[in-house]
Parts: sequence; C-alpha cells; structure tokens
Amino acid sequence: MTANDVYEAAGITELPIDPSKAAAAIGIKTVSYKSMRKIYDIEVEELYNTSTCGFAFKINNRFVIAVNENSCGERQRRFTIAHELGHCVLGHIGKLSEKKELTLSEERQADKFAADFLAPLPVLILCGAESAEEIKKICGISNQAAEIRYEELVRARKSNFLLFGENSRIADRFSEFIKRYRAGKGR
Repeated sequence: MTANDVYEAAGITELPIDPSKAAAAIGIKTVSYKSMRKIYDIEVEELYNTSTCGFAFKINNRFVIAVNENSCGERQRRFTIAHELGHCVLGHIGKLSEKKELTLSEERQADKFAADFLAPLPVLILCGAESAEEIKKICGISNQAAEIRYEELVRARKSNFLLFGENSRIADRFSEFIKRYRAGKGR
C-alpha cells in the first residue's frame, strides 16, 4: 500500500494531513499510552521500554498505533503516527505478543513513508515551496522533518523530478489544494 492508496481510502485532498484520521479510515486504531495502559493492562515501564514516542502492533487481526501523548509536541506526534502507519501498511508489524524487533531498513522505510505521506514532493513542487519554513507551515511537520524534506525537494528539482505515474496521481488528487495555495501565495 502506498501513501496515495491511503489518501484515496481516507479521501485526503488537502494539507496538512491528519494521520490519525487517515489511519482510522483504513481500520487502524490510534490510542494514547494512557489508554493503552488501561485497555491492555500494561505497566508504564513496559510501554516506555517499547518506545518513548509510539509503536504499532496487531491484536485480534487489527492494527493499533499507540502514541505517547506526553513525550513530544503535536508535530512530532503527527510524524510518529504517520511513521507507525507506514510500519502497518508496509507489513512490518506483528502481534503485540510477538515483540518483533524492527530492522534499520524497516525503520527507514517507515520514515520515508511518513515523509512522503505528510509532505508529498509532487504537491510541494507544484505549490512552489521555497523553504523548510514554508514546508513546515504547509504540512504541519516539525522543523527537523521540514529541513530534511526541503533538502529532498531541492535534490528532486535538480534531478528534473517528473510528475508521472504515482507522482502524477498524487498531484491530481491535491490539484484543488495546489491551485488555492498558489493563488494565495501570489497575494
């Protein structure tokens, strides 16, 4: 499943994206660590040993994303949810009882999914994004994520990034948003 598949399933056509709503649209539940402790009778230490920001697991054939509501700001929580959503849709997650260690490659794939999902390059290119700060505002992501995405945007522009295939479909999905953004940018 690609980011565009999730956009389609969730009816996403605007930035910034709410990854919790997107996850819910494809049947993935998002819960706070506080709720997680109550629902699954898990000790705080066990949650924090799993991850300080969040993690995903499968229980009763359903994916669940647990997010630490106290560990980071809203923008980081959004990225964490998108990252964990990536683990789910990319097939990295096992059952809660399995406690499978994710590989560095799987972590990188989930980071890439989150970046592509929250800050799609075709949309940023067509919006004419000119800085990390602008990407941060458009996409609602952290300074660090916006800086990284801006570097990727610059590289994409230098390599004559082409809008065909999946990139074209993403651009089409967000076309009204892009038009409104560009019209407002010219003011």
